[in-house]
Amino acid sequence: MLTKDLLRFRIVKGTVKPQFVDPGNATLLQLAEELLTIYRQPGVSRAEIADVVEPALNCISDRKLACGLEKLLQDRAGFGHAEDVDFAEHRGRLFADSANLLRRAAGMSFEAYREQALADAGDLDIYQDLPENERLVRFRDLSPQQLLERYNCAQVQSLLLQAQSLTLTIDEPEAANLRRLMKYLKFFRLLATIHRADTKRHKKADDESRLRIVIDGPASVLGNTGKYGLQLASFFPAVCSLSKWRLETTVSVRNGQEVRLVADQKLGLVSAYRNFSAYVPEEIGMFHRHFRETVGEWTIVGETPFIDSGDQQLVFPDFSFENSDGGRVHLELFHRWHGTQLLQRLVFGAANPDLPLIIGVDRSLLSKPEIDGALEGSGWFAANGFLFRDYPTVNKVRKCLENRLACATL
Repeated sequence: MLTKDLLRFRIVKGTVKPQFVDPGNATLLQLAEELLTIYRQPGVSRAEIADVVEPALNCISDRKLACGLEKLLQDRAGFGHAEDVDFAEHRGRLFADSANLLRRAAGMSFEAYREQALADAGDLDIYQDLPENERLVRFRDLSPQQLLERYNCAQVQSLLLQAQSLTLTIDEPEAANLRRLMKYLKFFRLLATIHRADTKRHKKADDESRLRIVIDGPASVLGNTGKYGLQLASFFPAVCSLSKWRLETTVSVRNGQEVRLVADQKLGLVSAYRNFSAYVPEEIGMFHRHFRETVGEWTIVGETPFIDSGDQQLVFPDFSFENSDGGRVHLELFHRWHGTQLLQRLVFGAANPDLPLIIGVDRSLLSKPEIDGALEGSGWFAANGFLFRDYPTVNKVRKCLENRLACATL
């Protein structure tokens, strides 16, 4: 992400206009290549990078732009220490030994004292743990053009860190692309309401290609707003891979000034996300593997459907399961920010007891009295739901699936 001081934009009639760059600009491509060359040297220290980067940044008139590109490279770099040493302890021991040597050094010249103290230190750089001395241990490389494309996308992402409720209108004829977007939405655990978008075109009532998604912004979430804002910003590149989309929101910029942000596919922004499986967190991968290895009577189905909950509102479950008889049950998870949606789902579930849907609820939501009471008094949740902490276990999901199937056969 870009920090506020590195954002480049204009405000025109209450609307923020990010200043994008041309990914094909020869001068910028050369600058990007120079910066990338610096970060492609494993073992170089932060201080050494700073010394080499500075002249490159001064070669372009727009320093804010140049610094923005370098900030994106910093985010892709990992720094650490080559030696597995407690440097603070080593320094303390060396200083104590030097002090003892000084007390015994009557008549010893400064040069001799210094030589002895350094000999006790050995070859280790005792200040290697300071930030400027950390060494580059990994770097996620990319091409110069990709860096410029990331920069354009980051201009919008960084504005979204301070967004209010965001409305996303999508017209995507490829069902696989649409479902992939929903998986990203679930992956980043965003608080969203999905509707079928109004359209003047004559389409089938069950058409899912045109959707309107309302996503709560950080300003709408109580607690951990910084983390939620980062997840919202991280979700945005997934939108850029769609055929036709439009995003509208209000963001906070200079001195808290609130302005409109509007973006669509015409901006030509390029998504950095190519393969969703590369971004699946370990907890989900482990759940898939453990479920496959331990639950023989159920399998996880790859294609999860939309479920119509009435009033053109849609539910997109986190998982779909199928048993050996061909019966399917869908699972929706509710995390710490999903309290309002959970209350709505309890009402919907009670009104539609035959719906093959089970839900999991993060225990963090129980801190809200209205949710704790609603779950306690919900017969539908007792038969179709379970509690989890952080992420559900396979055993809890299996028990809930079996319970749901048993209730359906009564």
